[in-house]
Amino acid sequence: MQFWFIFSLLFSLIVATFAVINSEIVTIKFLGLNYELTQSAVILISAVFGAAIAMFLGLYGRIKLGLKIRGLHKELKEAEAQIEELEETIKNHERIASQYAAGKAAGAASGHAPAYTPGIAAPAKDPAAVEQPELAGNE
Repeated sequence: MQFWFIFSLLFSLIVATFAVINSEIVTIKFLGLNYELTQSAVILISAVFGAAIAMFLGLYGRIKLGLKIRGLHKELKEAEAQIEELEETIKNHERIASQYAAGKAAGAASGHAPAYTPGIAAPAKDPAAVEQPELAGNE
């Protein structure tokens, strides 16, 4: 940041020196009007307008970047909320699984079938034990 500030000061000094050296009167024709100004005034006015344009273009870029950052912060908060929700779901599933395993172990130790635990699906049948219907024409 300091480099650019020093660079702009040096550039301004060069422009001011050039403007003072060129102090002849010139006629400027703009929008159908004639203006008589010194070359130094024309140079300084042009430099000021150029600096103002550069400043506004930089300001536009900063505003655009700020809006993008704000949108990314919003997305980040949404993602963090989703992560918290998923972590809570995982904890609930782990709790239910541990309850199911504890019930299954207690049932095996006592010789009884495990009690039904809400939220846990019954174990699927062994696919090899399920009878497959025979297709017609395979006789």
